[in-house]
Amino acid sequence: PLVISATIYSKLFDNERRRANDYVVQWWARTTLTLFGAKVALEGQENLPPPGEAVMYVPNHCSFLDIFSLSGFLPRRFKYISKIEILRIPLVGWAMGFAKHIALARTDRKSQLKTLKEAVETLKAGNSLVTFPEGTRSKDGVLGSFKKGPFTMAARAGVRIVPISVVGTHVFGTGALPIAIPRGVRIIVHPPLDAPVAKQEDESMAAARAAVLSGLPAAMRPAEA
Repeated sequence: PLVISATIYSKLFDNERRRANDYVVQWWARTTLTLFGAKVALEGQENLPPPGEAVMYVPNHCSFLDIFSLSGFLPRRFKYISKIEILRIPLVGWAMGFAKHIALARTDRKSQLKTLKEAVETLKAGNSLVTFPEGTRSKDGVLGSFKKGPFTMAARAGVRIVPISVVGTHVFGTGALPIAIPRGVRIIVHPPLDAPVAKQEDESMAAARAAVLSGLPAAMRPAEA
């Protein structure tokens, strides 16, 4: 009922942003982790942009718990670009769908262009986005290479980049279910980077990856680091 009520309200009064649904997603994610005894610490909160500023958050990705942790404990409203399977997770996934999070159904060119268009439109409408620039979960927690897509979106929308290091979620499982109660998870927010310059997104991508890497322990760093 809470999701349905928030959706009806949002469609009538706030259809572009759907903030009521965003609050439901945050509440559900935080409540779920709290009930399971999870411990999530937020660091670098002073680096968060003003609540009304739309930005592109770019965290590393190790586990489905990243979404629960960020949704529940990052004190800003935002949407995800994620595989459509995430939006099919009971309750929290459904709430994300009603909140107009962006689903990437396929990896073909047509789907990517549609996602790019929707992402730029939602950023310009005042919504922040969370995009995992590695493009997939790291199975061992080690940071992978970044893809240019999120930085192209940010360049076209003219929004800043906020790198985030998520530490410890991979210890509790990289699959669909945790193998232990998540404790000691850390979300580290790094200082925002200026909006990428069109056709020069590689510079922002490298700077964002370096920032994320700086917050990771040695076990999560690739060999070249």
